[in-house]
Amino acid sequence: MKFPLFEYPSFRYELDDWDFKKKSLLSRINKQKFIRTDMQHFETDRQTHKNSYLNFLVDLLLPTLGTFCKEAEVSCKMTDAWCVRYQKGDYQIIHNHRAWGFSGILYVDYDPDVHTPTTFMAPWQDPRTDRTLLMHPPVVKEGVIFITPSYTHHYVEPNNVDKIRTVISFDLLPQ
Repeated sequence: MKFPLFEYPSFRYELDDWDFKKKSLLSRINKQKFIRTDMQHFETDRQTHKNSYLNFLVDLLLPTLGTFCKEAEVSCKMTDAWCVRYQKGDYQIIHNHRAWGFSGILYVDYDPDVHTPTTFMAPWQDPRTDRTLLMHPPVVKEGVIFITPSYTHHYVEPNNVDKIRTVISFDLLPQ
């Protein structure tokens, strides 16, 4: 009989009233200074915004974060949030956020016909093939939030089109 020893918690939500929320978010994001460094193959406001829209984002996502905390059986606080823009040719290398807590991705400007979702790597190899297990969140579109443990390795494949792909990433630490 199959007996799972571990659970790998991941959560997917669709925001209500996305058109209104997107306009509100973009009005704040578009005021930020975005930079590209030698170590980043994308534009981000992570080093420049100093959490200027963190409280706004928390308020905007409060019902969804409440649902997440209930389902994950955890009380947590959003400690950081930043925006990333992927222009044509931009990508994100394999990384994680920290050894504990949860991290989320909100897809803001995303066209499922031309963009690829974030790719997540399982923290263990497939025992039958010794291959690294890769997974994309199901049904990714604008207004979708995907939350995983912060230690989950993930990356973004190169954006092959002129249409910009924009996400907001955030960290949730248990309290």
